[in-house]
Amino acid sequence: MSAYAGSLIFVFILGGIVFYGAMKQRIIQGFSLQEIVTIALFCSLLYIATLPFKFGLSRIPFIQAFIFSIPFTAVLVVGIRLVPKCGTATFIIFGNSLLSQIISRGINPLWWPYALLAGFVLELYFMISRNYLETRMNALGAGLLRGFTVYIYFYFFSAPFIWHLHYAFWYVCVQTIQGIAGSGIGALIGFAVSRPIRNAYRHGGV
Repeated sequence: MSAYAGSLIFVFILGGIVFYGAMKQRIIQGFSLQEIVTIALFCSLLYIATLPFKFGLSRIPFIQAFIFSIPFTAVLVVGIRLVPKCGTATFIIFGNSLLSQIISRGINPLWWPYALLAGFVLELYFMISRNYLETRMNALGAGLLRGFTVYIYFYFFSAPFIWHLHYAFWYVCVQTIQGIAGSGIGALIGFAVSRPIRNAYRHGGV
């Protein structure tokens, strides 16, 4: 309980840092109706991207994190590339989390810090790099960072507190390494796929 409570404090502090940094850099912008629709669409696409994992691929032993991370990160990168604004990553990830909960287990606020952390970390990364996935290396860095953050938080904080499951350290390391690798590959795929999609988006929308 104390570890999870401490993680909540960390997530809220990180969110405050992101908000303060965005205000200081004056990068907080409003979203047009088209951008809001695009963000909502990618919340749904993230859910669709995980369906093969939920319907069978999750049963493949030891490589679940690798299989899950590739399509998830690829879709996320495309969404951020289409709406490269402060807040997009957080809205897409958190929106997908809410959608997944509504469709499956029901709303559970205990999972919200996991989704918010994933978004806040990327927002901070974009602010520091001053780059919203405009280069392949920036996309790769975002993917690797996402993989490291979400799997460390899930196995050390979310799963033990919410599911009462405690994983062996070696297993956490294996899954985290796979999650990092899968997220990196997914980011590169998303970056490549997003080029024609972004051209079409600029000329007519999604």
